[in-house]
Amino acid sequence: MTLFIAETYKIFRRWRTYIGFGAVGAVVILIEVVLKVTGVNFTSDMTRSVQGDFAVFGNVLNGWFITSLIMNSLHIHIPFLITLVAGDIVSSEASSGTVRLLLIRPPSRARIISAKYLTSLFYTAALVIFLGALSLGLGLALFGSGDLITRQVGQFGIVIIPESEIPVKMLLAFLAAVWSMTVIASIAFLFSTLVENSSGPIIGSMAVVIVFFVIGNLPFTFFRTIQPYLFTTYLAFWQDFLVEPVPWGEVAKSATVLGIHNVALFLVAFAVYRRKDIRS
Repeated sequence: MTLFIAETYKIFRRWRTYIGFGAVGAVVILIEVVLKVTGVNFTSDMTRSVQGDFAVFGNVLNGWFITSLIMNSLHIHIPFLITLVAGDIVSSEASSGTVRLLLIRPPSRARIISAKYLTSLFYTAALVIFLGALSLGLGLALFGSGDLITRQVGQFGIVIIPESEIPVKMLLAFLAAVWSMTVIASIAFLFSTLVENSSGPIIGSMAVVIVFFVIGNLPFTFFRTIQPYLFTTYLAFWQDFLVEPVPWGEVAKSATVLGIHNVALFLVAFAVYRRKDIRS
């Protein structure tokens, strides 16, 4: 625990740690201000397909809806921000030379690498939670509350979630979002143990995410057969909590596959770190 606290203190002393929070804050504020001005047309377009069959009343453009809308862009901007810290947490010490001093001191390499990995996961969770808290807090303040209307994932139509059920579903959705983003942190962390500069892990991690996204969306039989094994297939499984009923089987499968990726990536990073040469 002492090492974890020390590592957390170290990353929050670096200015690049706050780039992610600043970028998330700027994006959320910009989106919500724009929607406050032009949001009526947006919700009208969304509900146009059902307006002929149903009468839509109430505050459709509310804080819950805005939060779910912003979360849909989670896999676009958050991964890069995560790699800025997770990809730097080990490699920065290698480039500065402090890794030699660190590894000859009493804490074992296993404890050191575990503390650094947990710190990377903590930063990831903090960034996603910050996104959720700011989106929801500002959204409720600007747009008020109400029932949540979302699109049915993978189908045509919409889902209406009563306001009384939204807090629990949204909490579970954000916990799932945190879990999915930890895989990005694990990839960046692994790259950070392999090289001695910070740019390599950042570029490498984003390259992996982009390539896997492209492969997962190519309409070819071969790539469809490997889609179930790609972590990018499950990054948006938080959306499963905002449908009725919640497909718990799919949720469990997604969480398990992402967990396996996390464990495998950490074990490889652990093996690399244990064999790191501190004499060169």
